[in-house]
Amino acid sequence: MSRFHRPALLFCLLSAAFLQSCGEARRPVSPEDQETAARYLSVLEKYAETVFANSLDRYGEETPLFLDGVNLETLEPVTWQYDHHEWVLANLANQQNLLRTLVGLTELTEEPKYKEAAVSAVQFGFENLVTPNGLMYWGGHTAYDARGDEWVGRRYHWLGKKRSPVHELKATYPYYDLMWEIDEEATRRFIRAFWECHMREWERLDFDRHGGVESPKRIDESVWEHDFAADSPVGYIGKGRTFVNAGSDLLFAGAMLYDLDGEKPALQWAERLAGQYAKTSDPKTGLRGYQFTRPAKDRAEEQFGDLFPEKVVDEAHLFEPNSLAAPLLTQIHLAERLGKKGDSFLKWAIADLEGIGRSAYDDSTGKLRRTLLDGTDLSATEMPRDGYFGPKGSISGQWPAADYFIVYAAAATLVDRTAHPELWEMARKIGKANRLGDIGSEEGEGRALNFETDLSNPEFIFGLLDLQEITGDRSFLDLACVIADNLIKIRMSNGYFKQEGDYRFTRVSRPESMALLHLAGSLLNRRDDLPVFYDSSSYFACELKSSDPAYTFDHNVIYTQLRSDPASR
Repeated sequence: MSRFHRPALLFCLLSAAFLQSCGEARRPVSPEDQETAARYLSVLEKYAETVFANSLDRYGEETPLFLDGVNLETLEPVTWQYDHHEWVLANLANQQNLLRTLVGLTELTEEPKYKEAAVSAVQFGFENLVTPNGLMYWGGHTAYDARGDEWVGRRYHWLGKKRSPVHELKATYPYYDLMWEIDEEATRRFIRAFWECHMREWERLDFDRHGGVESPKRIDESVWEHDFAADSPVGYIGKGRTFVNAGSDLLFAGAMLYDLDGEKPALQWAERLAGQYAKTSDPKTGLRGYQFTRPAKDRAEEQFGDLFPEKVVDEAHLFEPNSLAAPLLTQIHLAERLGKKGDSFLKWAIADLEGIGRSAYDDSTGKLRRTLLDGTDLSATEMPRDGYFGPKGSISGQWPAADYFIVYAAAATLVDRTAHPELWEMARKIGKANRLGDIGSEEGEGRALNFETDLSNPEFIFGLLDLQEITGDRSFLDLACVIADNLIKIRMSNGYFKQEGDYRFTRVSRPESMALLHLAGSLLNRRDDLPVFYDSSSYFACELKSSDPAYTFDHNVIYTQLRSDPASR
């Protein structure tokens, strides 16, 4: 019988582990908090056991890889139909929350099998999924097919030609600590190759979200030996698309290589890349762009630029609210990890967050506007023609600000809040607008938390834990427990976590598990022992047919299906 069926034993083991590890440096933990933590860890153990039973690669040549998705009704794996092929995707890039959860679960329960499963998956990747130049067969356009035991994805149909997969990471934030623990040299080579293969022009840091996997085959420390034009302007026509989610993965990788291995040029280039985005910031609004270059044929300019003849309309001059939350959270975590060496990451993140609160947040709706960088509101703009930003006649509307609650709260833990009061105030506004109640002032004035909330968002749990850290107010921790209980009730089905709603499919790796892990860690006063939560994105984008002119995202064709929809493909 597995341990998650024996909560009393789990409680005893947690108590013993806590007493053994905490020593005098940790505050005492009440029996009530130990019991509550044990309950959340029991949920996580049930989740892990469900994944082990149903979502490990048991197809073809069995591997320790985790499968990407599952049918919540049948517990069969998600498949991608491509011509006559049916791929069972096992994409390590999409497993980052799961890997971190398993390692953290071992940390808190002292049960080794959870971390062992994570280690086995990554070890398999290093031994079998490394490309000729040190990258991996993973990411947004490439995955491992568990049924066919081969890489699949875009360019798969190049049969008879030289087949070369596309490497792409966008807001993935791989678990480099675990990768480093398993294989230092392979991790070092991956990060260097990641930069080299995506960079189009080092001097201006013109890069592309797509990278090749064939060359160069020799990757060493000389990868960083390039000149950089610090004074070069941004907004130029580039060879690649410098999307911020892709750029944040590059700078995260460089900073992590420095922290893990002391490779100073990697950090220097990471800072330079973050600085390129900072250069796009409008001096009046404080808003900055989704990218710092623009292509020769700009999608924004072509689709609706003529509506604003007196304005600069291109993708380098757009504030996209749905694009910055995860990259900014990553910069904040890097700043915390690196200390003084991360000051630039924190400075730029704070400036962005203050600009967003000042110039893009709509107090009347509690949401964020898509704007030009000068503050011109685009949320009510009707698209005059079909294009990237929607079909003709569509209106972009506003973006929910809930994703930013965790970012403002995390930032507030690292700064002099008297110098940056906007961070706390924005967390307060977002909380009020999202049924969290009033977090009040930092000193507690006006605090009226909503303990009847029906919220189940994992991001709010992380934010509340940070606010509790700042204030020492137990009520934030108690509210996090309320949301966690809602999460378990609303976002669990057959042992898996899912998004809110009656969906047929779910990803195996989701952020809910990390939220419960960190909540248990806080209750046990051991949150600092756990892997940090990065708001990792998971996605696969490929054609459905080899004749398709464009690719499709899995979150559009699979993970939006409701159980009431017609039977899936």
